[in-house]
Amino acid sequence: MINSLFSKSNIGLLFFIAIIATILSILSYQYSSFTASKIAGIASEDVRSNARIEAYHLSQILIHSINSITNNLEALTNSVPLLYSDNQTVKFLLNNAQDSTRELTSAYYLLDSNGKVISWSNSSDSGLQLQRDLDLSKMEYYLAPRNTKMPYYSTVSRSPSGDKIFISFPILSTSIDTARNTDTPNTTESFRGVIVSAIDVNRVGKFLQDRLSPELVSNVGLMDKNGIFLYARNESLIGKNFLSTDFQSTIPSNIKNSYNDILKRSLGPRAGAQDVSISDKTTTISYRPIIIDGKQLWTLYIGSPHTLTSDVGLLIEQQKNFSTMVVIIIGAIAIGIAFIILSWNKRLKTSVMNRTFELKRANDSLIESNRLLEAANEQLKVHDRMQKEFINVAAHELRTPIMPILGDAQYIERQFDNDDPRIQIEKDQVSSLIRNAKRLDRLASDILDVTRIESKSLKLNKEKFNLKDIVLSNLADIKRFEYEGSGFPDIKYTPKDIIVNADKGRLSQVIANLLSNAIKFTDKGVITIKTSAADGEVIASIRDSGSGIDPEIFPKLFSKFITKSDRGTGLGLFISKSIIESHGGKIWAENNRFEPGATFYFSLPAVDNGLDRH
Repeated sequence: MINSLFSKSNIGLLFFIAIIATILSILSYQYSSFTASKIAGIASEDVRSNARIEAYHLSQILIHSINSITNNLEALTNSVPLLYSDNQTVKFLLNNAQDSTRELTSAYYLLDSNGKVISWSNSSDSGLQLQRDLDLSKMEYYLAPRNTKMPYYSTVSRSPSGDKIFISFPILSTSIDTARNTDTPNTTESFRGVIVSAIDVNRVGKFLQDRLSPELVSNVGLMDKNGIFLYARNESLIGKNFLSTDFQSTIPSNIKNSYNDILKRSLGPRAGAQDVSISDKTTTISYRPIIIDGKQLWTLYIGSPHTLTSDVGLLIEQQKNFSTMVVIIIGAIAIGIAFIILSWNKRLKTSVMNRTFELKRANDSLIESNRLLEAANEQLKVHDRMQKEFINVAAHELRTPIMPILGDAQYIERQFDNDDPRIQIEKDQVSSLIRNAKRLDRLASDILDVTRIESKSLKLNKEKFNLKDIVLSNLADIKRFEYEGSGFPDIKYTPKDIIVNADKGRLSQVIANLLSNAIKFTDKGVITIKTSAADGEVIASIRDSGSGIDPEIFPKLFSKFITKSDRGTGLGLFISKSIIESHGGKIWAENNRFEPGATFYFSLPAVDNGLDRH
């Protein structure tokens, strides 16, 4: 009886241990599956985030380029009445406009009020045939601005000379008539003609494709607000609606509905990115609206194929199979251990110690996983904080030059409202406009350089040249530039012939940044520039007698957005450091020991050229 009770007790204990072990194994399996799914989600979101960033970067480049074209057209319509200028002057203006936007445009041309060609720029398109008095009065790019007196942006136009997009601006003249019985002047606008720019679609595609980040394998597409393809890698689709049979036949049937939903949604005002999966391959489609003059004209697409989903899915499946095997093994081990415990009580202590060690190792693994997750979370917080800092700095820097530009432009505009036909524009106002516009251009260039540096797409075009030439060139530019402040420092430089093998434009940018930084903090002191070559390297230094480097920012002097000045974004030294290190050199700085100011140095590998190195 006692043996029977003992046997039943042992069997109950055996089953209890087996059940507990099985439950714990299932919980471990569920947790590992949940963690794997989270990892897959985070990886997919990271791909979509990169695609959205790339789409934003590319759309800003395209908007900037299209704005250059519209600015040319607007400037031409506001020039001295083109229809009354001699043909050589008109052709000169049109050629200048074409040269400035030749990456996208094939020609600019002028039509009179009857739609006939008066003049045209030098065309970079051998298929474009223009001649004087050619009648283009039936073209939409003539009719639309004539009827609406507003700029016109066409959809794609297919022709033997190539696929084109046309942008046209009306030329209007304003006249003021005074009625007999009223003192209110009557202003009328008369239509005098049209300025047209022809944009080559293939150039747009190559322009966008060339500016894609080399880190991504991507395709670019462009569609207007009506769903018509303006550019696609498959040239047969250009000019056709995405709902047309030609395009729909290229979409696999199992993803057709979801793919069309993405394209329909992309025609709206919001940017986005979504995944489309076919078999074991996934394509992330990111899209962003192209807004010109406050109107959404086009939508830019970037398709980035990748195998992330299938790779992660395979790993998850392997993990599930492994977890299943672990569940079975743990169950078998638990039952075996239970029998061993019942059979050999002497080994209980050893078994407990072994299990305790395994649990501790599993716990250490969980702690390490939590630590890695916390580190990833901190990196995300740092990234978010840097984005906010960048927005604040960029907003402040953009507002600083924009306000004087707007002020001078409004002052000039008010002069056009007066009856006095003489317009007085002071040289200082024009200088202010140019200076602040250059400041905006420098800010845009700095931001694009930072983007290239962080995406590791900064390209160098190395050549051999004399370092003395770019130093003298920068000094000449500084003498023509009006710096703010109570005085201007004395700059000393003894030219030396030193040949370097480097990107001439980028190295000139570094010298300009360091020299500008020295002048900014040195009102009436002395700036000394020295260059030398010895021991296999070229060393250049710029020494000032200004306020020196603040100890608070010294440890992170060459990081982004590090500045204590009320001028500048803190990007110049960061960009300079990246350029010098890309050449295999070094850059550093120190406060002067026995006198005020600081000295900035950079070094480059030397070129054995036989010139004076002392």
